[in-house]
Amino acid sequence: MKKGTCMAQQVENLEELKRKLYLFAVPFLIFALIMNNLFDASVGVGFYVDFLLILYFSIGWILIYKRILFRFVELSNLVFVSIHQITQFHQGVHENLIAKNESIGDFSMFMPLIVVFMYLSLGRKKGLLLSLILFFITLCLGIPYITEIQTYAMDSLVKYYLANIIYILAFYYLQFALGTFTELKSIKSNAYVDPLTEIANRRKMYLYLDNHLKTNDDLSVILLDIDNFKSINDHYGHDVGDEVLQEFTKLISQHLSEKDMFGRWGGEEFMVFSHTSGSDAMKLAEDLRRTVDYYSFTKVGHVTASFGVTSYRAGDTKESLFKRADVALYQSKTNGKNQVNRIDAKELGRA
Repeated sequence: MKKGTCMAQQVENLEELKRKLYLFAVPFLIFALIMNNLFDASVGVGFYVDFLLILYFSIGWILIYKRILFRFVELSNLVFVSIHQITQFHQGVHENLIAKNESIGDFSMFMPLIVVFMYLSLGRKKGLLLSLILFFITLCLGIPYITEIQTYAMDSLVKYYLANIIYILAFYYLQFALGTFTELKSIKSNAYVDPLTEIANRRKMYLYLDNHLKTNDDLSVILLDIDNFKSINDHYGHDVGDEVLQEFTKLISQHLSEKDMFGRWGGEEFMVFSHTSGSDAMKLAEDLRRTVDYYSFTKVGHVTASFGVTSYRAGDTKESLFKRADVALYQSKTNGKNQVNRIDAKELGRA
């Protein structure tokens, strides 16, 4: 798969993950806002803001569920949540800290979730920027009234500020660490995956065979090659050639068992490791050959493939197995293509 397509798929997967998260979390947020208003006897600015948020979040949840204007709803939610946090903080300073000498308010419990929401919606750098802007606004709303706030309430305000900045920095570095871990995991995974066909590459096939040679279990090697592939590239272009390789990969994969190992050996050559004896491997190879022969490829129509088969014998090495499979494939090619040939260890000297 090309890099641009891979990146687009990753973005699409992230968007779907966020969508499911919002569908799960927003109802709890709506419930919390409703309960907050039910237990709050005062009817101030915060009450009306909560009411508007409940209404908007309900509409937003429906739009997200219907997959309508997802990004707009996400950013709008972020704006309204930020405004709500600011109004609740302003109300908490004046009505709780100054007037009642109480803690700043229950809204502070949602502050970590808001920080997470910012990072999730905007990414690491923009999320950090908006989080710091919101933190700076709360500083401007609280610092001027320090002289009017008594000791108990002051402790609540200081803890709020400290917790806020700690969460901002902690989530920033957590997202950085997760991003680095994911990237390293992707690099490690891609080291064993062919980028075009997304199946095992030659390195993975070597590793798989190394592990198998330690067990001495039944194993057959099927080396297959698309016939006249150069003509496809010359006539249709390399982009169509790549599509043929991808379509060929999917076609073969659909006719293999979960125990079979299928990989791209290089160019238009592929390899199958099947945990079967020689006769069963021949039957599998012939089934695959007919499958390709009867199939019509989307852009180029009829395509054939040639197959070389060999089976593991005690004392075999990677090199001896690959050599026999390659000789068997060569026989299929020289005998007219679109056929299956098998060579065992004892036959190699006569081949």
